[in-house]
Amino acid sequence: MALDAALPAIPRATARRLTQALTAHVGLTLVVGVSFLLRAVGSAAHPAPRYFPDEYIYTAIARALGSGAAPSVRGEPAHFPALLEPLLAAPFHALFSPAAAYRLTQLENALFMSLAAVPVYLIARRLTLSARYALACAVFAIAIPDLVFSSYTLADPVAYPLALAAIYAGLVAVERPSRRAQLAFLGFALLATLARVQYVVLPAAFLVSAVIVDRRRVVRTQRLPLALFALPVLGALAVGPSHVLGYYSRVADLHVGAQLAHWAAVDAFLLVLASGAVLVPGALVALARPRGRTETAFATLVATFAGGLLFEAALYASNGSTRFQERYLFALLPLLPIAFGLYLKHGRPGRLPVVLLSVVLFAAAARWPLSAYSAGLGKTDSPFLVAVARLEGALGTANASLTVALLAALAAGGAVLVSRRGGAQYALAAAIGVALVSSFGATVGDAATARQVRDEYLPADKSWVDATGLRDVTLIQTAGAAPASAVEQLYWNRSIARERLLGDAVPTDVYAAPALAVGRDGSLRGVEGSVLMQGYAVTAHFQNATEIASASTFTLWSADGTPKLGLLEEGRFFDGWLAREGRLRLWPDTSGRTEGTLRFALTLPLGAEPTSVTFGGARYDVVPGRLTEVVYRIDVEGPWSLAFSAASGRWLADQRIVSVRSSVPSFERSGAPRAAARATA
Repeated sequence: MALDAALPAIPRATARRLTQALTAHVGLTLVVGVSFLLRAVGSAAHPAPRYFPDEYIYTAIARALGSGAAPSVRGEPAHFPALLEPLLAAPFHALFSPAAAYRLTQLENALFMSLAAVPVYLIARRLTLSARYALACAVFAIAIPDLVFSSYTLADPVAYPLALAAIYAGLVAVERPSRRAQLAFLGFALLATLARVQYVVLPAAFLVSAVIVDRRRVVRTQRLPLALFALPVLGALAVGPSHVLGYYSRVADLHVGAQLAHWAAVDAFLLVLASGAVLVPGALVALARPRGRTETAFATLVATFAGGLLFEAALYASNGSTRFQERYLFALLPLLPIAFGLYLKHGRPGRLPVVLLSVVLFAAAARWPLSAYSAGLGKTDSPFLVAVARLEGALGTANASLTVALLAALAAGGAVLVSRRGGAQYALAAAIGVALVSSFGATVGDAATARQVRDEYLPADKSWVDATGLRDVTLIQTAGAAPASAVEQLYWNRSIARERLLGDAVPTDVYAAPALAVGRDGSLRGVEGSVLMQGYAVTAHFQNATEIASASTFTLWSADGTPKLGLLEEGRFFDGWLAREGRLRLWPDTSGRTEGTLRFALTLPLGAEPTSVTFGGARYDVVPGRLTEVVYRIDVEGPWSLAFSAASGRWLADQRIVSVRSSVPSFERSGAPRAAARATA
């Protein structure tokens, strides 16, 4: 009793604030935890990487770092400024198998992306929005479809919370300059840029905001960040931007063209739709009319940050990518409900601007149907468009586009209603609902695509090359083969140490992939030991190598010393179809002569059109349902080759253009009397 009497009484208002703070913190913890669990479950349905070649490059660098080496990809030094994600993933690759490291990286990414709710909540509270509203903003931050990137081994999951944390720290540092706040901003901005180079716009946004807020006093109030910003700029100028950017040095070759404004408008429009649209008119009005120092700091920081990201995305799209760069922009989405909260806090001002913005949104939705952007590779960088494509699969392209346009029109009307009659809670709930539905569609669509990639390119044991026990394997990428399937083999098999290009093959990425020269005896110059041959559009046999295993269109060969080709047919696909043209080559044995009998058979399925094929100087008329045998008896000094071409072709469902089918060519070497090569049908 005496002890109770001695304790000071806690005022009811203070107790209420403490209870509300505790409740908000518990709620925020639940938001992060539930998001992490849901994203972990979503990642479990994503069995293989599908964003080529980026996911492999990040993983290859992480493996190099995990082994104690400098950043590299297949032994070539990687001048790669975005090293934070590989550094975080490196311990997984040092301690675990590729499959385990992949899953652990996904879990790490799910945690990082879920933590984005924390800085969003803090920004909202800094702007004196209620704890309940700040929690709703946090929910929106983890509900957007872009959290599907947590399943990918990319930098985006790591950079997302860091960029938002930098915005929060920058807001604090501009509002009330202090060394602690300034150093916090510098730290988060640096980490965000080390994760994803596009966030180099953060310091510029901070400077613009500080100048607008403090005007002439900025040199005194922001002396520390100004000095520290100058150091890397001077260093970059001293060593040259290309050395600093490394992998991203090609950015210097991009040009500002007529399409820049077009893509900036398209990106902004699609980002508005991805946000749910209903919050945007009010949010823009609040950003245009900030009140007080804190809101001015927030508005200028966000506006400059958004402008920088939009410029980067539009510049990239206008220089050849021609698709919605949502990966560059999605960090802006959680800032919209915060700005909308300021609009509500001010009493919903600017009714006429809200109406005008809503009309523009309605007109844009009618002018730009989403089917034009979600088709083909257009949705590669956009989880929102992946969700739209999923809707198109369910309703049909035209109906889905109409549905999205109607939803955009409803959102525009809802924004006008909120400005006049209230119902803000319904608008925020609708935005969160659209985000959740889009997120579900993006996750389902992404999982389906990842499973398709896994089933198409990989066997049951994804690390099948490693499982053979061979090491220092050389991948031979061949003409006609898309790099994607080769990237999957590189991703899951650490034993593939090098890549070489045969003929007109397309490399998997910008790193080491030198051209492969074949000697007159068939030897692969510069290659030793085991090779993984891509057989998508070639058929190969070696004279001194043993076939160890095969998967999909790849065959693993093991040789003592330098592998020597015996036969190579370029233009023969994995399923026996021949391209419209190609070449078959043979190499001599140890005697230096190519001597023996070459045999293969040509066919066409019933119902196909008869096709004429020319091999060398001989013409073969291939009739559907009839076998046409081709035999060459060869005796020449050195290598021998035979070109083929077809008079006509046909398109297959997978977009290959082919002529006739051919059995696997067989070359039986012999010691027959030497004679000129001849052919018989």
